[in-house]
Amino acid sequence: MKAAMRWPKLLVLLLLATGPVAAASRFTVTVDPPNFALDDSAQMTITVTGDEDAAPIIPRVPGLIINPVGQSTSIRQVNGAVTAIFARTYRITANREGTFTIPPIQIGTATTAPVTVRVGATGPQGGTRRGRDESAAAPDSAAEIARAVRDAMPVMKVILPKTHLYVGQLLPFQMKAYFRRGVSARLDDRPSAVGDAFTISGLQKPWIQSEEVVDGVSYAVLTWNLVLGALKSGDYPIGLELPATLNIEVPGADSDMASRLRALFGTRAPGAFMDDSVFGGLFGRVIQKSVKLQADAAPVTVLPLPVAGRPADFSGAVGQFQLASELAPATGSVGDPLTFKLTITGRGNLSRVSADVLHESSQWRVYRTDSKVTADDDSGLQGFKTFTQPVVPLQAGQLTLPALSFSYFDPDAERYETRATQPISVRVTPGAAAAQVAATLGAGGAAEAGTPGAAGDALVADVLPGGRSKATLEPLVWRAWFAGSVLTPIALMLCAVTLIRRQQLRAGDPVLRQHAARLAAVRINLEAMDSALQRADPAAFFTAARRALQEKLADLWQMPAESVDPQQLAERMPAAQAAPLQAIFAMAEKAAYAGESPDVPALQAWQRRVLEQMRQL
Repeated sequence: MKAAMRWPKLLVLLLLATGPVAAASRFTVTVDPPNFALDDSAQMTITVTGDEDAAPIIPRVPGLIINPVGQSTSIRQVNGAVTAIFARTYRITANREGTFTIPPIQIGTATTAPVTVRVGATGPQGGTRRGRDESAAAPDSAAEIARAVRDAMPVMKVILPKTHLYVGQLLPFQMKAYFRRGVSARLDDRPSAVGDAFTISGLQKPWIQSEEVVDGVSYAVLTWNLVLGALKSGDYPIGLELPATLNIEVPGADSDMASRLRALFGTRAPGAFMDDSVFGGLFGRVIQKSVKLQADAAPVTVLPLPVAGRPADFSGAVGQFQLASELAPATGSVGDPLTFKLTITGRGNLSRVSADVLHESSQWRVYRTDSKVTADDDSGLQGFKTFTQPVVPLQAGQLTLPALSFSYFDPDAERYETRATQPISVRVTPGAAAAQVAATLGAGGAAEAGTPGAAGDALVADVLPGGRSKATLEPLVWRAWFAGSVLTPIALMLCAVTLIRRQQLRAGDPVLRQHAARLAAVRINLEAMDSALQRADPAAFFTAARRALQEKLADLWQMPAESVDPQQLAERMPAAQAAPLQAIFAMAEKAAYAGESPDVPALQAWQRRVLEQMRQL
């Protein structure tokens, strides 16, 4: 391709070498259109007529974005004098409305005149923006230009294996963009998702290029392998956009020289050399058009997860999974840590997978659980999630780690499933410290042989301890330390009786019990959020943040925590108060389904937002 791009300049140099050359160089700058909308763009063309082809130095204009698009070279022969014409094109967009002046542009040792553009909320009255050479087209060629633009327009298609999903389900699919052969195209950005009904992952991965023939027309096809995640129930289209720029050659504009060169170097067959847009811009009319492709697909129906039969420990996992557990090492000693590992393997939204963990007991002391997702394929659909938890045995003997369960929804079988592990039996021996104490107690007199008075019933002389003394006749009852030593136990006893009585009263009140349980759940989830921040795990961070807010709001509204969602926020709270909470819920969905991975500073900012919302609630 680079060699092909050098052909026009080589051809110009060849023609310049065979005839007289016009020495003077002229510089012009044109902007078409000079007035355009904020959501539109204009094309700036810098033309150098002469033998100087220095690269222009584009000044920075606050409010405008000027990006290079391409360049072309042509020649003109008048009365035997050959003149080279070098044209460079730029795309101008704006990030605000107003009138802007592009300062003089330096080209070599010369400068151009300044140019003024105006950006408004809507486009200029009475028409659309025209391409660089379209304005020069004769009235009778308008239909020909429109036909060329219509035929060159690319098409984007979405290929889905099915159109019915459940909330939380992940579905692999393909997006294809069809570009007609012979049309020069450039992608201005990666594809992006539009709307809040789905998350789409894989948009940052490179596409796969191939060729397809449709109705006898050859197309260059770009294919993205993506994963669709359903966020809410209803019928929604898949929102995908792909910005691109096309260089469309208008047919019938060839010069005699272009015809002879085509006969020499190739034909108009798709992919032939002379179909390169560089030659189209050199010998014909080329229209540059910015397009934003949108997916052409039927709406997808998203079904809500059924309420009937939903297990109490269901946390949102949708797919097909298996469960396994192990303890390493298989034996241990009192006080020595062991590692309990729970592994959930399968296909589905692994980031939403959570499982019950071990809890403290008289036999075991347990610590914080860490989790990690490992994908087996590029899509992230297949893999496993490992929960690792340190445990310490507190007593010797044959101890048992209890069985754990995990529930998920199988979208193929359309029902909830529950998997459970087997209890793990482990033999625990006395620890090193306990063994040392036992040995010391068993040694008896030998251990005490060196102490005074250990030799049988021999008498030991009484020795008065030394130290300072103070003579006083003040009674002990008047001394502060004596009164404190007597009154402190009494005060502690009264406090203990009061606390026990209060706990007994609360234990009999189911509302107070539920309130205490939810406050404990809030605290646990805030701690889990902080733990996820420390290990830079965005999915676990936002899952814990959302759960903490759900528990807090459920306590305020007296409803199940699982029922607290963005819709409930909108119905029960003013819009200004609900908006920041809805943003946290939306970010949790993106981190769970779309692979959003904010860095640690961003997570710290989100943590401050969550804690601020908790204080306001």
